[in-house]
Amino acid sequence: MGLFFQKRSYEKSAKPIIVIRTLMAISMGILLVMGIINGLDFFFLRLIFILAGVGSFMDGVESYFQRENKRVYLVDFGFAILWFIFSFQLSD
Repeated sequence: MGLFFQKRSYEKSAKPIIVIRTLMAISMGILLVMGIINGLDFFFLRLIFILAGVGSFMDGVESYFQRENKRVYLVDFGFAILWFIFSFQLSD
Protein backbone atom coordinates (compact mmCIF):
# COMPACT_ATOMS: atom_id res chain seq x y z
CA MET A 1 0.00 0.00 0.00
CA GLY A 2 2.84 2.37 0.72
CA LEU A 3 4.25 2.00 -2.77
CA PHE A 4 1.86 4.37 -4.52
CA PHE A 5 0.26 6.24 -1.65
CA GLN A 6 3.00 7.49 0.60
CA LYS A 7 2.28 9.90 3.37
CA ARG A 8 4.24 13.00 2.53
CA SER A 9 4.96 15.75 4.98
CA TYR A 10 5.34 18.80 2.82
CA GLU A 11 4.48 22.43 2.98
CA LYS A 12 1.66 23.88 0.96
CA SER A 13 2.53 25.26 -2.44
CA ALA A 14 2.99 28.99 -2.72
CA LYS A 15 0.08 30.93 -4.19
CA PRO A 16 1.94 31.92 -7.39
CA ILE A 17 2.72 28.26 -8.10
CA ILE A 18 -0.92 27.29 -7.55
CA VAL A 19 -2.02 30.07 -9.91
CA ILE A 20 0.51 28.98 -12.56
CA ARG A 21 -0.60 25.34 -12.29
CA THR A 22 -4.24 26.36 -12.62
CA LEU A 23 -3.53 28.51 -15.67
CA MET A 24 -1.51 25.69 -17.23
CA ALA A 25 -4.35 23.20 -16.65
CA ILE A 26 -6.87 25.57 -18.21
CA SER A 27 -4.61 26.25 -21.19
CA MET A 28 -4.01 22.50 -21.65
CA GLY A 29 -7.78 21.95 -21.74
CA ILE A 30 -8.24 24.74 -24.27
CA LEU A 31 -5.44 23.34 -26.43
CA LEU A 32 -7.02 19.89 -26.29
CA VAL A 33 -10.36 21.27 -27.45
CA MET A 34 -8.66 23.27 -30.22
CA GLY A 35 -6.78 20.18 -31.33
CA ILE A 36 -9.99 18.15 -31.54
CA ILE A 37 -11.80 20.90 -33.42
CA ASN A 38 -8.96 21.21 -35.95
CA GLY A 39 -9.05 17.52 -36.84
CA LEU A 40 -6.65 16.10 -34.22
CA ASP A 41 -3.79 18.39 -35.14
CA PHE A 42 -0.57 17.17 -33.53
CA PHE A 43 0.73 20.72 -33.09
CA PHE A 44 -1.70 21.26 -30.22
CA LEU A 45 -0.84 17.88 -28.72
CA ARG A 46 2.83 18.87 -28.82
CA LEU A 47 2.04 22.07 -26.92
CA ILE A 48 0.12 20.05 -24.32
CA PHE A 49 3.15 17.78 -23.83
CA ILE A 50 5.44 20.79 -23.44
CA LEU A 51 3.13 22.28 -20.79
CA ALA A 52 3.03 18.93 -18.99
CA GLY A 53 6.85 18.86 -19.03
CA VAL A 54 7.03 22.35 -17.59
CA GLY A 55 4.55 21.35 -14.88
CA SER A 56 6.58 18.27 -13.95
CA PHE A 57 9.75 20.35 -13.89
CA MET A 58 8.05 22.86 -11.56
CA ASP A 59 6.98 19.99 -9.30
CA GLY A 60 10.56 18.74 -9.18
CA VAL A 61 11.96 22.15 -8.31
CA GLU A 62 9.31 22.63 -5.63
CA SER A 63 10.06 19.18 -4.15
CA TYR A 64 13.77 19.99 -4.13
CA PHE A 65 13.27 23.26 -2.27
CA GLN A 66 10.92 21.61 0.23
CA ARG A 67 13.71 19.12 0.99
CA GLU A 68 11.73 16.07 -0.08
CA ASN A 69 13.30 12.67 -0.52
CA LYS A 70 15.76 12.59 -3.40
CA ARG A 71 13.67 9.99 -5.19
CA VAL A 72 10.63 12.29 -5.28
CA TYR A 73 12.21 15.12 -7.21
CA LEU A 74 14.24 12.82 -9.45
CA VAL A 75 11.02 11.11 -10.51
CA ASP A 76 9.47 14.52 -11.24
CA PHE A 77 12.48 15.52 -13.34
CA GLY A 78 12.35 12.15 -15.10
CA PHE A 79 8.71 12.69 -16.02
CA ALA A 80 9.57 16.18 -17.27
CA ILE A 81 12.23 14.71 -19.56
CA LEU A 82 9.74 12.11 -20.83
CA TRP A 83 7.15 14.77 -21.62
CA PHE A 84 9.74 16.81 -23.52
CA ILE A 85 10.87 13.73 -25.45
CA PHE A 86 7.24 13.00 -26.40
CA SER A 87 6.78 16.58 -27.57
CA PHE A 88 9.91 16.44 -29.75
CA GLN A 89 8.82 13.10 -31.23
CA LEU A 90 5.66 14.78 -32.52
CA SER A 91 7.58 17.51 -34.33
CA ASP A 92 7.66 16.71 -38.00
